[in-house]
Amino acid sequence: MRILFVAAEVAPLVKTGGLADVAGALPAALQAAGHDVCVIMPFYQRLRAQGVAVLGPVAATFLPAGERMEECRVWRATDHPVPLYLLDIPAAFARPGIYGDGDDDRRFILFARGVLAAMQHRREVHGWIPDVVHANDWHAALVPHYCKTTLAYTFGRIGTVCTIHNLAYQGRFNPFTLALAGLTEGGLLENQWGPRVAGAFNFLARGLAASDVITTVSPTYAREIRTAEYGEGLEGLLLARQHRLVGILNGLDTRLFDPATDPHLAAPYDADAPAGKAACKAALQRELGWAEAPDRPLLGVVSRLVSQKGLDLLLDALPWLLRDTAAQLVVLGSGEHGLESAFHHAAAAHPGRLALRTGFDAALAQRIYAGTDLFLMPSRFEPCGLGQLIALRYGSVPVVRATGGLQDTVREGYEGNGFVFHPVDAGEFVGAIARALEAYRTPEGWAMLRARGMREDHGWARAAEGYGAVYRRAAAFAAG
Repeated sequence: MRILFVAAEVAPLVKTGGLADVAGALPAALQAAGHDVCVIMPFYQRLRAQGVAVLGPVAATFLPAGERMEECRVWRATDHPVPLYLLDIPAAFARPGIYGDGDDDRRFILFARGVLAAMQHRREVHGWIPDVVHANDWHAALVPHYCKTTLAYTFGRIGTVCTIHNLAYQGRFNPFTLALAGLTEGGLLENQWGPRVAGAFNFLARGLAASDVITTVSPTYAREIRTAEYGEGLEGLLLARQHRLVGILNGLDTRLFDPATDPHLAAPYDADAPAGKAACKAALQRELGWAEAPDRPLLGVVSRLVSQKGLDLLLDALPWLLRDTAAQLVVLGSGEHGLESAFHHAAAAHPGRLALRTGFDAALAQRIYAGTDLFLMPSRFEPCGLGQLIALRYGSVPVVRATGGLQDTVREGYEGNGFVFHPVDAGEFVGAIARALEAYRTPEGWAMLRARGMREDHGWARAAEGYGAVYRRAAAFAAG
């Protein structure tokens, strides 16, 4: 099928979160599966600064946003494995930041209009018409909305898919955005979907209401977001469209995340030749200023330090961990001031047991996955989660809360690959860590548990097969 994949960020060019990882890996997996795929994203100022190789401009036009018209040029990146088009809209993207500006509504209205202009250009010049447009998160959600409403006549029966990567981010703006987008309320009244969006203009809600199929990044998260606890005010809309909602578990770039070839590690290893993992543990302990202690359990966290990730539960568990176990803990991340400060104080009070590294260091993250015995993810909610997939591949046994993609990928018990707790409760988290530490004391059983997780296949080929089925379904819905 011909697929147009639309995203605000694509790894490795621009990345602020998991969306970029998906947009960087899934199109390549779709292409490998035989689909004709092209990707489109903004031409951010930082891409120019990076010296991204481009061809063009291959097209130019003006885009409406309210009463103004803004210039848009389309460039093609020449070094990307999948055809990649960059929308050069100076009014929207000639600035240092990616998100968080006061005019983000106008910026991503222009982006959506630019995507549609690029579609028209490819149709007129190259005869290329997508069977399906796949929009990701709120930044791209107006693309399917325009395709099904104001521009339905222009684009005809094109299938549309909208993917939710994290429902907490919806693109909520004030009602004046409606005029800026050149839209009328019609049958899409935001306040019918819950009080938290009453009176607002909601980018994501409009995309979800218009798309032929809605996807999200794990089967469990697809069920969770239909409830008030996880629905972020859109559970009514998602319940009404649940027959169009599908959860497909994200994959992992197994070329990038491979302990057998990772250049950041002290020694290579894999499930069949695991000896190098001990060298990675010793190297990590030295890097953190600790003596080598091969028998002492080493726990790791690589995460944003925010309440979503449940790291307050880890703070509550620290007294027990430091008093009643011999474990060491390394935390890499930054985020909410209160959490960051609390970990700073704990690390200062226990320098031989707890290490905190703030910010994000991709190479250190790899060394933490490789050097730790256990990986902690006590998330309150986790649409899919990448950390547990990397941890499994690197032989760091995950301890997770049963939510979203964590529940779909980590199993405890016979033939399990990790340890799981259910209620959002520090005592339950302590219990899961205690079970893991007890298992760690049996070397033969621990080696089998670790190897089982390392041998699992979480590559993108499986996810690409699932999306292929979704695209066929979207095209069928669009055809009527």
